[in-house]
Amino acid sequence: MRRTVLIIAPFIVILSAWAAASRADVFSAALQSLFNVLPYVFALFALSLSIGYQNGNSFFLSCFILFSYVFFIALSKTPEKLSDAVTLISILFPVNAIWLGFSRERGIFSYYGRNKALILFGQVLWIVIRVFANSAGISSQTDNMGIIRIKAPAMALYVVSIFILLLNYILQKRYMNLVFMVVLLASFIALHFANRVIILSIFTTAMFTIVVIALLDISYSLAFYDALTGVLSRRAFEQEILKHENNYAIAMVDLDHFKHINDKYGHDVGDEVLKMVASTLKENAGGAKIFRYGGEEFIVLFAGMSYNDIRVHLDNMRKAVEKRTFFVGDKSPSVKKSVNDNLKSRSSETIKVTVSIGAARKTGNLKNIYDVIKKADEALYKSKNNGRNCITMT
Repeated sequence: MRRTVLIIAPFIVILSAWAAASRADVFSAALQSLFNVLPYVFALFALSLSIGYQNGNSFFLSCFILFSYVFFIALSKTPEKLSDAVTLISILFPVNAIWLGFSRERGIFSYYGRNKALILFGQVLWIVIRVFANSAGISSQTDNMGIIRIKAPAMALYVVSIFILLLNYILQKRYMNLVFMVVLLASFIALHFANRVIILSIFTTAMFTIVVIALLDISYSLAFYDALTGVLSRRAFEQEILKHENNYAIAMVDLDHFKHINDKYGHDVGDEVLKMVASTLKENAGGAKIFRYGGEEFIVLFAGMSYNDIRVHLDNMRKAVEKRTFFVGDKSPSVKKSVNDNLKSRSSETIKVTVSIGAARKTGNLKNIYDVIKKADEALYKSKNNGRNCITMT
């Protein structure tokens, strides 16, 4: 549900901006003044959040959006120079979206951040020099309705860039690429109306709003998702459990002989094994929620399920993990693989992983969540003592 909302939200922002822009001619003076200020307010939000989370890509994209907006406003009284600026920025906007969308995130105040800042500064300098040098032959034309026409090379760049970002999002599920794609769509519309300050302000505000939404999602993920495995974190579990008073069960899931894996293959391989197990548990959760509790231990929270249903789901998880084969050097543990799919890798060393599970249901004898966790932990140790790769429920 959360992921669906995040996907839809940027498009809702664009549609809202379009609806507002369509009525811009009837805005009151007070409303026009508000929209002229909003881009700066949301730019401040976007830049502050980017700095707070050290997200260089969103920071530098926001800087370019802000520069474009300020530059267009400054040139609003000189149509020819404004058209020149639109032509140049319409070329650099999609280029920057691709560059920053695929650039590895390495912070702002770092060697890599400094290099990005220098590249962006060079672009700004180039735009300013070209515009004020009054170069001939680069101005965009306006049609009879006063809409600025984007030149063909820039149009092609936009189409290709949007396609690449969308394709990468579909294949890699990188949310920031979807964000950058929608920002590109908003900028494409904004450039056509760069000579109409109120519409330019509306779509610039929309661009910053989309960036802010993405950064707030990063904030939420940092707080409630485990960075390594991608499942919910211990903090998320502590908040989630407050919603439940009765009729729930908790299962403690622990990887068997995980210390041996770390000692033999190293922590990098151990981390990949944890990712594989986490994704397998999630794929077979049957409606339950998976949390990483710490180290190699996970918690499964069942709400409103019968004893038999819980046991069936836990056994499905246990069997699914047991069937998985981890190939040392495998960088995509979330992708299902079988031994037959990897006959070409016979020389690769494989790891078979199992889990032990202990589960407890909330009953009248267990007063609070901590009692339920303690009971589940005791059941887990029984599973360990019974030979591992089994389930104990109380």
